[in-house]
Amino acid sequence: MNDSIRQIVKAMKLSPNTVVVTGAGISTEAGIPDFRGQNGIYRQLGENRVMNIINIDFFRRHPDEFYHFYRQYFIFPPVEPSKAHLLLAEMEKKRLIKGVVTQNIDNLHQKAGSKNVIPIHGNAEQFICTDIRCQGTFDSSCLDRLPDTVPRCPLCGSVIKPDVVLFGENIKNYVGARDMILSARLLIVIGSSLTVYPLAGFVKDFSTFAQDLVIINKGPTEMDHAALVKLEVGNQTTGDLLEAILDGLNKF
Repeated sequence: MNDSIRQIVKAMKLSPNTVVVTGAGISTEAGIPDFRGQNGIYRQLGENRVMNIINIDFFRRHPDEFYHFYRQYFIFPPVEPSKAHLLLAEMEKKRLIKGVVTQNIDNLHQKAGSKNVIPIHGNAEQFICTDIRCQGTFDSSCLDRLPDTVPRCPLCGSVIKPDVVLFGENIKNYVGARDMILSARLLIVIGSSLTVYPLAGFVKDFSTFAQDLVIINKGPTEMDHAALVKLEVGNQTTGDLLEAILDGLNKF
């Protein structure tokens, strides 16, 4: 066990309330593309173009163009949770962590068995009716059952929307996510460069009042300077690092 892993194990053993924050880096290991990565659509198509389309105003004005783009770039083959997802679910079951606040919309934490998950950007596997009087909800198979370019609610005929936070919308469960992070004794950030707000702001607020911040990421983040431990994901995967941490906890 190297010194960094040993420090994290010790911090987790001393913490009565450990919370994990996850970003895209944990899901790329499961096969989910990283939009901002080297081969991501932000690089391929231009971030401004993508942001202008994956936008609530654009969705409302041009649902046909939105869905043409969404079906082409945001519908992925089914993937299974990575080792990292499964290990976090095991840590929650063993009460080593309290819960997960995630930026990811892939539902992989929930599939892995994590129970206390706050997906602040929503869930891409769920769709909702845009008529607030209807509020019908559907799973992702609705896109196959409703083959029109713009899927409509079978209950009321209104356009249905992916249950994800588009640009121009507020994150989901703002208060719950902020409270979970700020109430933590130890915060572990995994796979996020901490550049997307308001989540990055929650982590910065936490670091102002607490020193026990751990970051596990490939490449630098905005909060490396404030971390008790920064683990670089290099030749080992995030899953490998979490496995070493859990093994250390079991032996502690």
